[in-house]
Amino acid sequence: MKIALDVDSVLADVIVTWLKVYQQLHSKHLKKADVNTWDFWKRLNLSRQQFEDIFTEAWNKWEQIPPTEEDLAGKVEKLRALGIVDIVTGRSRETIPYVKEWLNQHNIGYEKFVRVPLNSFKGHLAYEVFIDDSPHNVIDAAGKNRYSILYDQPWNQDVSLHPNIFRVRNLSEAVQVIKSLRF
Repeated sequence: MKIALDVDSVLADVIVTWLKVYQQLHSKHLKKADVNTWDFWKRLNLSRQQFEDIFTEAWNKWEQIPPTEEDLAGKVEKLRALGIVDIVTGRSRETIPYVKEWLNQHNIGYEKFVRVPLNSFKGHLAYEVFIDDSPHNVIDAAGKNRYSILYDQPWNQDVSLHPNIFRVRNLSEAVQVIKSLRF
């Protein structure tokens, strides 16, 4: 079994750092709970480029990005015991060295690192299971008859039920879901 594991907001709680950079630039304080839609940046009157530029700046501060949960390395190892785990991310090219440094610092093991172009779907890739926070990616993969594990975040609460979409609050729950799937 091949598992595609996302980085942003599944492993790395990058939105916390994104919000700090945004506050420094715009003197507006937001909490993670305020980020309650996928394209929340439109409500902030930011262009797509400004939004991505803030993400790049957040990843430039990769050492300040907290993990989404404790013992990520151990939980990813439990995923790896179930199949091949690749990191599959939609980060800009310039952030990739920082993402890899972050993964290394947190002892996250994986087989391959796969970068997809920004704003593209992942469902066409050859994975049986996708673990992602993006409502667009999980819906796309589920529509292609792939299992999608939606990592619970404030911006993905509106995802409708689907037989191939499973919502989890942490990677331990993801391990349990994968164990229950039939291949």
